[in-house]
Amino acid sequence: MNDDVGERALYITKVADLKHYDSKFSRIYFGNEFCQRLIPTARDLEHVLDFASKNGLGFTFVTPLVTDEGLRILEPLFKKIAKEKPGSEVVFNDWGILRILNEKYSDLWPVMGRLLNKMKRGPRLMNLLDVLPETTVKYFRSCSIDTPHYCKFLAKNKIRRVELDNLLQGIDLNLTDSEISASLYIPYAYITVTRLCLAISCEVHGKEDIVGIFPCEKECQKYTFHLTNPVMPVPLIRKGNTIFFRNEKIPGDMGEKNINRIVIEPEVPL
Repeated sequence: MNDDVGERALYITKVADLKHYDSKFSRIYFGNEFCQRLIPTARDLEHVLDFASKNGLGFTFVTPLVTDEGLRILEPLFKKIAKEKPGSEVVFNDWGILRILNEKYSDLWPVMGRLLNKMKRGPRLMNLLDVLPETTVKYFRSCSIDTPHYCKFLAKNKIRRVELDNLLQGIDLNLTDSEISASLYIPYAYITVTRLCLAISCEVHGKEDIVGIFPCEKECQKYTFHLTNPVMPVPLIRKGNTIFFRNEKIPGDMGEKNINRIVIEPEVPL
């Protein structure tokens, strides 16, 4: 990895994945972006907070899109972070979480998650780049953040950082004139997510193709599916309710885009 990528953060979803930590990281991301059934327990959060404090690391708590039940689960965790490590970040992927953070937890910094930035993630775009007009290609490399009014909205809501996927087609954002910095996730980029978990009952004969909102046995923690198709330029990774792809190539012009943090995902983040 290049030496000029800025801050390096380690993103883990399980306490056991602290085994991936080494001194090149100055921050720990912990939590889950994609499923409220995988929100960490208070005990696991306490463990990671202690680890971050003992090693002098910044801490970022990652949260998913949620229902009202998810909000009720998260609030005690926000209280614990605000008490034990004030000044920490919370990545929100649900506007309801942002409202709660701004109303009740002024000691925590909200960070807009990658589920909300409206990037164009579909790998099939790579099959079209050579035939599309340059203005269209630029559009597919940009997202909602790249507008002054949107940046003003973020700043008004105490948001100084946004999270980005490492798009196969490249990223064309201009944040240098705003108050917003960005983080780039490597190597796993998400394509789509659903509340209808694709892993539920996958090990029950005859129910492999049934999807829905059913009792959860956390099958996603046991199984990862790798999918290929002639129209896809890269393999897809299906884990739980989310589809990912891998892109390990780090853009060479991150500083020009105000991307000053790399978030390393040693495991598929679910």
